[in-house]
Amino acid sequence: MLHGTLFDKGVLAADVATLLADERGFYIAVNDEACRLTGYSRAQLTRLRAGELAADARSRAIYTQLLNGRKIQGRKLVRREDGSIVHCRYWGIKTAITRLPYFLVLIWPTRPPKRKPIA
Repeated sequence: MLHGTLFDKGVLAADVATLLADERGFYIAVNDEACRLTGYSRAQLTRLRAGELAADARSRAIYTQLLNGRKIQGRKLVRREDGSIVHCRYWGIKTAITRLPYFLVLIWPTRPPKRKPIA
């Protein structure tokens, strides 16, 4: 877990779920909001890989793009620890810390998209 700097403390206290994954896609750092949004403990989240929170195949495929170095953003479905689904927006980038690749993902809840009435 990253600790110590003002930046780290700001990320840990942020009102948006913040998850950092290593080059293999495993979450290595998550903040309290990530735990609250997903219903998982920090220990549980750090045993998951990027994409395992996704509730559908399309959302899981998005993480493959991220792990291949592409910036990602949009809407996805997140499966909580209790099995319920949360509609979310996300933004993610590949970054480097001490020359090693990492993947930063921000996730926040949103309202489900409006459905068109059936004619």
